[in-house]
Amino acid sequence: MSAVERVIFERGRRLDSADLTDLFQALDRGLSGHLRSAHGSRGVLIGLEPRLTAPADAPRTVTVTPGVAADADGELLVLSAPHTLFPGEAPATVVLRAVGPGPQARPWLLGPHTPPDPRTDVVLGRVTATSTEVETAGLRQVARRLGTTQLLAGRLSQATAQVSGTPLRWSATVFLPYELAAPPSVMASLVGPPPVAAITTTIAVTARARDSFTLLVRHGRRTGEHAPSEPLTKVPVDIVWTAVVDVPPVAVGSAPPPSDAPEHLALPRERATTMTVNDPIAPLPSVSRPVFFEHQLLTAADLTELAEAERALRRLHHRTLHGWGISRGMEVTGAVGDARLVVAPGYALDAAGRELLLTAPVELDVPAVAGEPAGPAEEFLLVVRWTEDEEAAARLREGAGGTFGAVRLDDNPTLQWLPDKSVRNGFDLVLAGVKVRDCRLAEPPDGSARRLLKVSPHVASGSTEPGATQWTLVKNASGSVLGVKTNVDTRSGGFTGPPTYLVRLEGLRDTQMPGENPPKAAVLDGNPYVANSGVQTLTVVVPLHPGVTADQPRPDGQEVDTVPLNPPKLLGDDLPELVGTDLRWSVAWVGVES
Repeated sequence: MSAVERVIFERGRRLDSADLTDLFQALDRGLSGHLRSAHGSRGVLIGLEPRLTAPADAPRTVTVTPGVAADADGELLVLSAPHTLFPGEAPATVVLRAVGPGPQARPWLLGPHTPPDPRTDVVLGRVTATSTEVETAGLRQVARRLGTTQLLAGRLSQATAQVSGTPLRWSATVFLPYELAAPPSVMASLVGPPPVAAITTTIAVTARARDSFTLLVRHGRRTGEHAPSEPLTKVPVDIVWTAVVDVPPVAVGSAPPPSDAPEHLALPRERATTMTVNDPIAPLPSVSRPVFFEHQLLTAADLTELAEAERALRRLHHRTLHGWGISRGMEVTGAVGDARLVVAPGYALDAAGRELLLTAPVELDVPAVAGEPAGPAEEFLLVVRWTEDEEAAARLREGAGGTFGAVRLDDNPTLQWLPDKSVRNGFDLVLAGVKVRDCRLAEPPDGSARRLLKVSPHVASGSTEPGATQWTLVKNASGSVLGVKTNVDTRSGGFTGPPTYLVRLEGLRDTQMPGENPPKAAVLDGNPYVANSGVQTLTVVVPLHPGVTADQPRPDGQEVDTVPLNPPKLLGDDLPELVGTDLRWSVAWVGVES
């Protein structure tokens, strides 16, 4: 780790080239030290997908898409345009490496006898003479993104929850306090013992949206015991839940797509997702590290480039490692009948990583809308956005030879009223919605559309593929089947140490008893738990205890029947195929690394 010295300038002292070089290096080292120590991130942050093309009448090529990575020293590596490589017949490793002092970088092909440098190289994949695509599994380094997760926790209370079902099978919907960036991964568990003498209690998530999710709770009892089936009107237990969304970085692009077709996010394949046209995309800057030499004639552009390089790196750090939204403050207050409202000071980041800093309260007139007092109110959104250079107030100063020019630009963000359809998601950050009638507020400002930027531990989530999850039997010493288990690959989480895992079983539970005519319903269900875990993998076991549980509620409101739970007839050698292929069991997981 290099020493960092604070650079100061004394009045009357002559500057040399080392002073300006040290100024940038001090800022750069501070940023890289923060990335290395606070984020612990090394590897691909966004983009950098290697794609192999093998035409019949031309040489094979590997094209690496634009993106950003971090090396072991915390330096950001930027590939701002696609780059093409020409692999030979020998096996080769595709790596990203800085060009000169960085942060500009380019991909390289390393031969079989040239290992990647663990300090400066970020491995993207491997290609051989027979490859049809670049191999990435177990090779590609994906950085963790500490602090980008949206995480909410709460309790489904007996006193307030609305439920439907019976004491053995019931469901309830949880409404979140604000809309998340995407439908969350949800984990839930009982507080205290179940309300009946249950041999199993399982909680499944049957619906997920950005602002809510629905829990299905099923209790199992031993065969022969009373199974109540009367309608349930009150939740018999409390349930604690955690909802997690790993917010992806802003996609790489030049402009939003012109149509309503989905745009594929330019992320590492392990974190790829589908985004709508309303999701922001932004280009990557082409960053050059400024250097100086003695007796160099400095121009205004040289010094501006010095500031722009540091600012571009800081924005890339915000964009790839923190996301965008309102970090604190910027609350909007006003009362019905007011012609003005107040925006409190605060701090936010937009989708390009630009800092929106409001240092003092701002009073703002509501939009001038004329109309009848009893007529319909007009709706507007108050947004905060980056102030472009041509809009910013400039401080001017005279120069030599009668010249003059701007020496300071006002960095205060712009507050603006917009209709809903004109808001650029990620670049116009919504502070509040208002309804205006006759140039006055018809209702208090509504802040429900605000997107908050919350700092959290490194939390990552994922799931195995339904219908393709490989299950195996769990047996006791005498050979009896006790349940099933599966191994889960968690490399997409980018963990650097063993995390704490939470798991949930997904898929169908209702099936049929074999050999019954007419068909007889049965249920396969159990409480999954983590048997073994590590940085890149975990083993999930689902014990299957035989008993009885409730059937699905009837639409006519009559009492439901009981059905066998994990009947011994189903616990045979073909059980893995039944749960994996027919019921499409899969595992959703959340890992928390402190």
